[in-house]
Amino acid sequence: MVDAMKVLRKAIPVVAALLLLAGCTNSHFDPPQVADQPALVDDAGKPRLWVLTKQEEQKQVSVGGSSRRSGGFRSDTFFHFDLQALDPETARPLWKQRLLTLGDDEAQGTRPSRVIGSNTEGKLLGQEGQVVWLVLDNEPWAVSAADGRTLVNGAGLETRNPELKGLLPSESKFYGFDRGLVLMTADARPFVIRGPELKAVPYVPTPVPVAPPELKSNGSARIVPLRLPGDVQVRLVELDGRRIGLYSPAEARDAASDPFGDRLRYPYTILREGAQVRRSFWNANVVSTTRFDETYDRFTDFTAIEGAPSFLNGRFLTVPGTDNALLLEEPVGFAVLHDTRIDSEGRLAVTRLDASLKKLWTTELPISETNISPSVSYWLLPGRLLVMGAQQTVEDGVTSWETHVVTLTLADGAIRTWSLQAP
Repeated sequence: MVDAMKVLRKAIPVVAALLLLAGCTNSHFDPPQVADQPALVDDAGKPRLWVLTKQEEQKQVSVGGSSRRSGGFRSDTFFHFDLQALDPETARPLWKQRLLTLGDDEAQGTRPSRVIGSNTEGKLLGQEGQVVWLVLDNEPWAVSAADGRTLVNGAGLETRNPELKGLLPSESKFYGFDRGLVLMTADARPFVIRGPELKAVPYVPTPVPVAPPELKSNGSARIVPLRLPGDVQVRLVELDGRRIGLYSPAEARDAASDPFGDRLRYPYTILREGAQVRRSFWNANVVSTTRFDETYDRFTDFTAIEGAPSFLNGRFLTVPGTDNALLLEEPVGFAVLHDTRIDSEGRLAVTRLDASLKKLWTTELPISETNISPSVSYWLLPGRLLVMGAQQTVEDGVTSWETHVVTLTLADGAIRTWSLQAP
């Protein structure tokens, strides 16, 4: 019993010291925020979803004494930039790399540190081989496509390329990507850095293919309607020899007003009502018309399909990079993206339908789609849809966002999700 008391007396100062040490530093981390648009990266033939995040840390640091009574505390602010890769099939993280931490290196005493880095931004530029380029804090970075490990940044590029010494631009707007890092030096000379050796050579822009002008059937030039910037909601599909529109009544009437065939030829010109509109399916009637010496197809009218489902803000899932609805097989049909509600509790959903417009499944995603929500990103992979967006919640009048990565199987609508705010 006496020996046990001696051991306990010896242990108490050690425990107290550990508790004091533990109390010297205390950190609070804000949820990580997506710093730039995510991107799919090719890792030796395997797609990986890369996400660059920025996270603020508030650290309470003990200063000026050996105890709480004789010393004080200082509040230090840091901003961490992390690069994370996720598996598109499982929506699970594969690795995470910290690229940069910004803070006040001169903080001292009990005065709060300066806030350095709050306006700092990062941007993924592109991939060349096993090198991925990004701009971070107005500085170029090259990282490995395999694990996000930093290969070189600004200082390293100057070491490899002495002609760039002191000439790297200090603003991110002077960096770009064209099969390698493109930059305009401070003395206005364009360079591109390509290859595993990361050597700079004078940059000659890759020629951009120019599409030939569109011609009418009589050989005269066609005036193409202006296409507004941004994504176009695809609401017209051709299935089993018939054209089916996903429109509101007002949109269907506008589409049917097609004397010159522009609505059929350029569906993006059809009226698009707001996000609070419900759309259903319509059969499009098309005729061939000859006017003067030109022959063309045009819409004449749209007939509502009886018993067809309707969708809030409905539009077709599309083939990436096109205005064509994605046609699915086994069974033949398509998928519709839509919203579940018009308020902050609404979520993005996906419904698959067969050729008879029968619903096969509907899956709700933990993603909001409102006029204030962050943009939603989509990638189409073999047999699945990969989606990244944020879920809005309102509690006690405070709005917060939680970013989710969702992988959805197109065969049955099964999903797997991952929150970027997960520890």
